[in-house]
Amino acid sequence: MKPFLLLLLSVFIASTSQAQLKGDVFDAQTKEALPQAAAMLTIKDGTPTFESTDEKGHFEFKGLDAGTYELKIVFMGYKDTTIKNIVIKDKAIILPPIYMASRASELKGVEVSTIAPTITMDGDKMVMNVANTASASGSTAFELLTKAPGVVADQNNVLQLNGKNVTVYIDGRPSRLSGDDLKNYLDGIPSTSIDKLEIMSSPSAKYDAQDGAVINIKTLKNQNLGTNGSFVAAGGAGLFPRGNTGINLNNRSKNMNIYGGYDFLYTKKRDRATSDRIFSNDYIIHDYNPITDEQKNHNVKLGVDYDLNKNSTIGFLVKTSIQDRNRLGKNNTETGFKGQPTDSTLLQTNTGDQDVRNPSANVYYKWSNPKKKKDLTINADYFNYDKKWDDLFNTQYYMGDNIEQPERNTNIRNKSASDINLYSMSADYEQVTKFATWQAGVKNTYTKSDNNMVWENWFNGKWENDISKTNHFIYKENVAAAYFGAKKTIKKWTLDAVLRMEHTYSEGNLLATETQPASKFKRDYAQLFPSLNASYTKDAKHIYTMAYRKSITRFGYQVVNPFIVYHNAYTYSQGNPNIQPMITHNIDLGFTYNYTWITKLGYVYSNSPLSMVYKQNEADKTLVMTYDNLGRYHVAYANIIYTKMLFNKWRTTNVLTGLYLDVTSVDQGGPFYSNSWTAIFNTQNTIALPKKFSLEINGTVQTPIIYGVTKIKGFATMDLGVKKTLSKKANLKLAVNDVFYTRRMNIDLNYQNINNTVRMRQDTRFVMLTFNYLFGNRNIKKAKDRKSSIETESSRTKSTGF
Repeated sequence: MKPFLLLLLSVFIASTSQAQLKGDVFDAQTKEALPQAAAMLTIKDGTPTFESTDEKGHFEFKGLDAGTYELKIVFMGYKDTTIKNIVIKDKAIILPPIYMASRASELKGVEVSTIAPTITMDGDKMVMNVANTASASGSTAFELLTKAPGVVADQNNVLQLNGKNVTVYIDGRPSRLSGDDLKNYLDGIPSTSIDKLEIMSSPSAKYDAQDGAVINIKTLKNQNLGTNGSFVAAGGAGLFPRGNTGINLNNRSKNMNIYGGYDFLYTKKRDRATSDRIFSNDYIIHDYNPITDEQKNHNVKLGVDYDLNKNSTIGFLVKTSIQDRNRLGKNNTETGFKGQPTDSTLLQTNTGDQDVRNPSANVYYKWSNPKKKKDLTINADYFNYDKKWDDLFNTQYYMGDNIEQPERNTNIRNKSASDINLYSMSADYEQVTKFATWQAGVKNTYTKSDNNMVWENWFNGKWENDISKTNHFIYKENVAAAYFGAKKTIKKWTLDAVLRMEHTYSEGNLLATETQPASKFKRDYAQLFPSLNASYTKDAKHIYTMAYRKSITRFGYQVVNPFIVYHNAYTYSQGNPNIQPMITHNIDLGFTYNYTWITKLGYVYSNSPLSMVYKQNEADKTLVMTYDNLGRYHVAYANIIYTKMLFNKWRTTNVLTGLYLDVTSVDQGGPFYSNSWTAIFNTQNTIALPKKFSLEINGTVQTPIIYGVTKIKGFATMDLGVKKTLSKKANLKLAVNDVFYTRRMNIDLNYQNINNTVRMRQDTRFVMLTFNYLFGNRNIKKAKDRKSSIETESSRTKSTGF
């Protein structure tokens, strides 16, 4: 791999004497930075070039030819600002601070307020600003993701965006988890520690090919000089009390930044699920399963950035998450023929204790030479997810006349452990030349997942191993990758092409048991993953974009482990070692008008999509949930985003997503075909009120959607929030989540010989009051650019849309 990297780097030519233009954009009244403002730079009689301000309001134009330029700054709700006759020669020019006036300031005799948009666009990504919103208070990170525009979650907690599986990043680093593990991890992160969500539907091939769609969760990090910090305390209740508290500290000097924080989150929820499984002879299994889940989460982080000199920076970040979870389920299952008395009842009490430890570390080195326009970033990452759980299933059987059958009663225990270790190294290089911006990089990621499931039965006064359920499965995977790309501007066109190569070696090893011989599978393959982004800027109000990307979805140990997992007497789940990786092709077309209307059309095709499938035994009435590759998967989608300041007091942002999903398969015991139309509407509204109050009214409407063989019915929900600014350092937020208690998941399964309906009522309605306080030095200094790989890539792909 090292010779290959040297070969890639050797293609870069010597740098030219092109210059740069830098600046910072602020609100003229509050002096706060304006992120995601559009900066348009035009040379006399030339083609405009676009950039967006970052979270600190900073923008940079690189690789500029000598000449006279005009700069125009555009931001929704503010007057356009134009600076003419900027003469650029052969060096970097730093403009004085640019202060933009709100359009609300045109009013006289009324209180003037500026409202930052909740949802903005920044190049190729949609940004959902969380830190300043009241309605997000009290939510967990996973709950926020499910409320993001265009994002849907299926019954297995798999997140999708525009028909593509979502990879979740935390501060620019992949979370490495999926399904229930990802949900449990994100449920331990309070919204009060989150700054924003960055949503990308079509990331460049510079990202891992695994990333069909990406959501990056950016946590809060102070950028001010000196010692400063923030404190948060929140409390409220749904069916049970919940709350969180946290503190973040930061000390920034000229050459060093030390930062850290601690969060504690306590939640207790009760979710209820009711299902009816109807057989061909009208026999019914009715199941009611309320589960009370209590979680205590501790999150700690410590990081250091140090400038070795004006060109080089090193740093590290260590984090750990500790989660203690207790669960109590009381399952009531009744069986009998339709219209007849119950012939048997099963009562199962399930208690569970789960402990999760999740340490991670990142070390980086960044070298940047602005004069020669070269950048090199090296990252080393370690990630561990250690989960141990102890479940006890106590089951009692009763005949229809409520007579207990003690000889059928069972006590089953599951004492298991799952340990995931990941090691990753990457290097990314970029150089700007007169011809183009060149980029290249290499990465290697090794993952080992050790899963030891020990099932025991209580028999003759002692616990005995259940050889039919106990298994020990070890999964290893190594992915070696390299990419090379270039970005070129030709008049009004900007082209960005990247080619990525990944070699994957994976191995699954099911160790031998008393009754089951050892089994092993291996996969070894290499593939190319191209991406292309193109944009055409007709003028400042009309921007057209196009993007293509090929990606892959590899599945973890939960999917490929062939052993059976017990849920209750009638329900089991089982992995499938024959699952094949899923290859996906995605094409996007986009149009932006006046930074107010943003539209996108897209198409997704996969030749082997993964789906949960079900197998029912008519004799013993058991249902086994497993996984399989379906034949073909087509998705057509459209996104329309409209954002506007109304009446100078009301900012509204509305996102409408339309989906058409088509699945065809011939391997599910016969031909299988399904198709559906789905619409998702998301509205975010903030209204400025007198005396420094603001009101938020947010809502989501989703029509029914079909995932493989299951249909999820539609729902509508509304959240409310009120924010009171107490001072420049303190504020109060009151949030009411799911006001009408209508965010439900109702599932219909009518597939082969299975007719099953599931109705889920989750603990989604709650009220939270949050207090935020900032302390320390508030003098802002532009921090040295220390972008992670995800942030760097985002700044290079400026195609508008998501």
